[in-house]
Amino acid sequence: MVHRMWFLVCAGLVVSACAGRGLETAPVTVYPPALYSQRVGTNDVTVYWGCTREETQVRFEGVVQNVRGGAVKFVELELAGADARDRYISAARIALKEVILQTSQIAPFVIQLRATGGESRLDLFYRYQVESALGGDERPHFRALDVCSPARHRFKE
Repeated sequence: MVHRMWFLVCAGLVVSACAGRGLETAPVTVYPPALYSQRVGTNDVTVYWGCTREETQVRFEGVVQNVRGGAVKFVELELAGADARDRYISAARIALKEVILQTSQIAPFVIQLRATGGESRLDLFYRYQVESALGGDERPHFRALDVCSPARHRFKE
């Protein structure tokens, strides 16, 4: 009788453990909203955005997504306006300092740039820090040219 009870208890534990595993779901990949039709990325992060020009303002909004395994601990984005001679004449910056993005997570941002009227293109400069098992504080810098052009940095779902 004791052996039978022991067998039933063990069988119940095995069945409940299997049932618990069956309830686990795979992590859901969050995909940025369809309203962001432009993107640029690296092995660690992808930046999705939309650009709206008003009279003297440029609204640059979007999301940064972690596309790799390490946690992204810091993101800084700068929108800079260049004139016809490639001199930067306007700029606005935002830093997402308090963010920690795990794999597939996103963080929204909005940059408001006061345009001077002499900008021939708008460039995006961005940098970030990924948590590394090896330590270090590397924050690589990247640049995307002419980010508000309707023909550049487009993607299809």
